[in-house]
Amino acid sequence: MNIGHVIKILRIQRKMTQEQIALEADMATSNVSRIEKGLRQPSQKVLQKLAKALNTKPSVLYAASEQPITNISDFLEKEGNDEKKEDNINQLLLNHDTQVALKLFSELTPDNKSLLLEQLKTLHRWQTKLGQ
Repeated sequence: MNIGHVIKILRIQRKMTQEQIALEADMATSNVSRIEKGLRQPSQKVLQKLAKALNTKPSVLYAASEQPITNISDFLEKEGNDEKKEDNINQLLLNHDTQVALKLFSELTPDNKSLLLEQLKTLHRWQTKLGQ
């Protein structure tokens, strides 16, 4: 099974567009499309970015790609449920400001989420360059 097909299935399960994944992974939408179609194999670095954008781990993507095609959706849903349990624990550990920011972010429209993510990435790059 092609890992690109796994990425596409997971993206659809998460109700995300190629544009959203590309924005999260800091790559061109056309690259996401090529990977999903199997026209391009992602490097390890790209796969890590895509996994992060899909809120999963590269190991889950690899494991799913080893499944028979008919089992991939079920496998990813099961893995997603296991990750949700882990996320619930992590949520309890987040500080109050982070919880408020996540709640506000979840209430934004998809366009405003994309805009805010771009602004945050720009701010982070700027801060990193200044060494703060």
